[in-house]
Amino acid sequence: MADLSSVSVSKAPVVFLVGMPGCGKSTVGRALAHELQYTFLDLDTLIEEQEGATVPQVFEAKGQVYFRQAEALALRQVMQQEKGVVLATGGGAPCFHGNMDFMVEHGTAVYLKVQPSELMARLTRQDLEARPLLREKSPEALEEYLTETLAQRELFYGQAPITVEAGNKAVMEVVGAVKRHLDTLH
Repeated sequence: MADLSSVSVSKAPVVFLVGMPGCGKSTVGRALAHELQYTFLDLDTLIEEQEGATVPQVFEAKGQVYFRQAEALALRQVMQQEKGVVLATGGGAPCFHGNMDFMVEHGTAVYLKVQPSELMARLTRQDLEARPLLREKSPEALEEYLTETLAQRELFYGQAPITVEAGNKAVMEVVGAVKRHLDTLH
């Protein structure tokens, strides 16, 4: 694993989408990238490509500490892109290795805010199986986990200069809100 400080960083325009699993980072990210004529990237997909294994396999074989290091490295490598990027981060990505500070310093972080009750409604069985920290939880345990985890992660998510209420809204409505905020920053 490379040392995080050894990754060179340029100033390519990057929009980092942060928020809980199920808040719409990938769905909104694809649509936002299309609207901005940027490239869409998903941090979990980048990790899977660099590791040659799925996120659940990396968690299982190498543990969460290793995964979080790989995640931080992949996040920093995104900055080496030649053109604009919209990056959907993992739900926990902002909480480790100074990642939120990095995102705020090197791009524009956008928090897609959704309440735990709506996250519960959005997460399918397939979503749960693909997320190591959510899999095999009863509905009651899942709701408790989402509520507690959101309370802890809000400290990081709240550092994003843009927060968009993404609950109970159509994808393009959320994209429009993000674009309006981006326009006021630039």
